[in-house]
Amino acid sequence: AALSEKDKADLEFACTMGVDWLALSFVQRPEDVEEARGLARGRAAILSKIEKPAAVKAYPAILAASDGIMVARGDLGVELPVHSVPPIQKRLVRGARAAAKPVIVATQMLESMIESPMPTRAEVSDVATAIYEGADAVMLSAESAAGQYPVEAVSTMDSVAKSVEADPTYREVIEASRRVERKTIADGIVAAARE
Repeated sequence: AALSEKDKADLEFACTMGVDWLALSFVQRPEDVEEARGLARGRAAILSKIEKPAAVKAYPAILAASDGIMVARGDLGVELPVHSVPPIQKRLVRGARAAAKPVIVATQMLESMIESPMPTRAEVSDVATAIYEGADAVMLSAESAAGQYPVEAVSTMDSVAKSVEADPTYREVIEASRRVERKTIADGIVAAARE
């Protein structure tokens, strides 16, 4: 999706305000990322939101052009059969990790907390699974922007993340998924120290 004149003006304003990251919505091809990168001129990193089937198909090239990735599950679930979103999420997270680029999993993480002070067990499991898969961040949307229990939603997300990251299994899962090319003596020393 090409950037509109308003998008370009907003991007310029954000860069003049010193933002660190720009989240680019509805990316469908690497050229979308390159256009934003050209306008940012090194003043901000580009985070590509993957929310369209075309973006899933072009993911390797979009990932290469991006500084980070957001898996926008809500729009993916509208555009694609809902049952296809979990395996796509897993592939996108895995790809970003392999490329050593940050990846955020977003949308409907704790959706019931828009109206309830407690999440469902399935939501807690979903958040935990995203973290176990290697997401660098999990993001709330309506839960904290418009929900009745924003503080509780943030607190719940924080508690789940801390619980997963404290689990010895988490480190094992993350380390097992790393692809380390040991090219230098220093790489070998670090790898040996970890084992």
